[in-house]
Amino acid sequence: MRVGRAEFMNWCEQAEPEQQAHGKPEDGANRTDRLLTELRLQSSELERLHAIYGELETRNGLLHNEVLRLKRAQRTNVQDLARVAAVLLQVSRAKGVALDPVTLDILRRRGWLPARNRTGARP
Repeated sequence: MRVGRAEFMNWCEQAEPEQQAHGKPEDGANRTDRLLTELRLQSSELERLHAIYGELETRNGLLHNEVLRLKRAQRTNVQDLARVAAVLLQVSRAKGVALDPVTLDILRRRGWLPARNRTGARP
């Protein structure tokens, strides 16, 4: 909110009796200069903080987009691995070559292979 100089001076004049009640009286011009200086400093600080906020908002947007990209890539990688596992299993069964226990365990953990049969038969 911007305040015009006349409004600011009016506010200073209204606040002046309160200042005099709390301590030594202050020259009106000095008080006005001091308050204007303080207002300028606060305005500069506010502009600096707005710039930082804008920068952080931009970085946050970039990071959010990167997370979405990585999630899509991960989902694609999992789908690709599932396809490779299916082909590996199909070739293994077609050729009659058993897969090693570690590979079978990985396929089961991922849910790409049914759990072991109770009879102990291997796929």
